[in-house]
Amino acid sequence: MYKTFYIIDDHEMLRLGTSSWITENSDWIKTGDAGTHEAALADFEQLAKSGKLPSVVICDINFYGKNTGIDFIRKLLSLYPGIKIIVYSMFFAAGIVKSAIKSGACGYVSKNATSPELLNCMEKALAGEVFIQEELKTGLIKYNNFTDALTRREKEVMELLLCRYSNDQIADKLGIRKRAVENYISVIYEKIGVNDRTELVAKYGL
Repeated sequence: MYKTFYIIDDHEMLRLGTSSWITENSDWIKTGDAGTHEAALADFEQLAKSGKLPSVVICDINFYGKNTGIDFIRKLLSLYPGIKIIVYSMFFAAGIVKSAIKSGACGYVSKNATSPELLNCMEKALAGEVFIQEELKTGLIKYNNFTDALTRREKEVMELLLCRYSNDQIADKLGIRKRAVENYISVIYEKIGVNDRTELVAKYGL
């Protein structure tokens, strides 16, 4: 099996530097790269037609200062279910790691990690395993313990809060009234032990 990858990051030098290191230090083959989600989707449409979809996609979670990566992961997997997605980002708060994995990513590595760690994550993803950088696991365990007290719906609302969705956007996304969203948020703050959205995001989000 060919070990192929595609990298999506809005920082051109980092994108090109990372892909160059991978190809020079492993047997992975680059199939392409993009600086926007739109460009990536256009490339993938062509790659799919030629039967050359990459084995692994390396994707940042934060584009142009907005946490749009979670929705992009869901969209990409809905179009190409067989693809393995790894998040490679400077943002690695536990809530975001959890949201990314829940959305279908099979790996999460911070940009503070060593290059071999990213390569290891790619190999694990190809083998069908979920890989989270060791340094991120402690925070994830604590986050899971904090959120055990939340109901399923409260967890859904909290994940959207961490992705910086507004109350109106959360209501639309979940198909509930804005007033219900406000009630859920109040309960979440009380259970998690924070006073407002800013404090919640500071502790667990971007």
